[in-house]
This record gives sequence, C-alpha cells and structure tokens, in this order.
Amino acid sequence: MKMNKFYLLVAVMVITAGAAKAQDSDLVFGVKAGVNYGTLPTSLKAITDKKGKVGYNFGVFARVGKSLYFQPELNYVSFKSSYVYAANTYTPKFNQLNLPLMVGYKLIDTEALNFRISAGPDVNYTLNEAKGPVGFDYKKLNFGGVINAGVDIGNISIDARYSRGLTKINKGLNEKTGLFNLSVGFKLF
Repeated sequence: MKMNKFYLLVAVMVITAGAAKAQDSDLVFGVKAGVNYGTLPTSLKAITDKKGKVGYNFGVFARVGKSLYFQPELNYVSFKSSYVYAANTYTPKFNQLNLPLMVGYKLIDTEALNFRISAGPDVNYTLNEAKGPVGFDYKKLNFGGVINAGVDIGNISIDARYSRGLTKINKGLNEKTGLFNLSVGFKLF
C-alpha cells in the first residue's frame, strides 16, 4: 500500500511536468549529484554520542516556470548516522529514493545568472533495511519538508538544501531525519 502511494507521487510529478511543458516554454530538465550530511535528531535521553556522517546523492530535476517556478525532483540518497544506545554503538545506513516537490522564486533572474529560493514537501522511501537496536525498526516511508537556496550560472545549477523529517523514522527511538545537501546540476534542455 505504501509503495503504491510512492508510485502515485512519481506519476503526479511526471504528469505535472508534461502538462507544464505543453503550457509553458520555460521548462528545464537536468541531472544532479552531490554530497550530504545526515543526522537522526532525537529527544530520547538514552541515545548519546550522536554523530552525523557524510553521504552522497544523485538524481534528476525539472524546473517549470519563470520567476515563480515548480521544481520536482527524483533523487537517490545514501547517508548514515552513528549513536550509542544501551551501551552499544549503532550506525544505521539509509539508501533512499527522495521526491521533493518545491515551489520557488528567482530573486535574480537574468539569462546568465539566477539566484533562487524554494521550499516544499519531501517524500522519502528507504530501499534497504537500516540496522538499529533489536525491536526498534526503521520505517520505509517518511515525509518531511525541504528548504533550498540555489544559483544558476549558464547551464550549471548549484544548490544548498536542508531536509527535515516531519514523521518519525523510528518511533521507538523518537528519531526524525535531518539532511544537509550540497549538489551540482547540469541543465540538459
């Protein structure tokens, strides 16, 4: 059932981009790759020595509109975190499909240079089994929000982003996700 919802969101993204292309000539498609720093913020006092780890991401994006735009993406994201719980160290690793659906505004909008800000919902589906304490399973489907700042120089896009989980990725450990991301993209057309 959860996987069906994910496929539905991907279909909405593709249909929206296709419909926008038919109505607007300002449609850009591109590819991107970058690094990220993942954390698992929690208020549970039994978790100590929390550390984020560096990971990577790559994906595709579309940008539809002029000064005000819609930017759906589909990304593969890999990150891990480390923490101590009940005198044991855990380092869960997450390989996720990530679907941010952002609305943005170009603060500076010229042919050669754009400065952009955007925000929107973020859907994550974990592809692997992240290892945690026995009895504390990590959820596959999670929802969050994302804020993004970017610059376009010609066909190159550079984005800095923070994604924050709004649902708990692990209810028992009271964990959500936090992900800082820096990526470079290339507009294909």
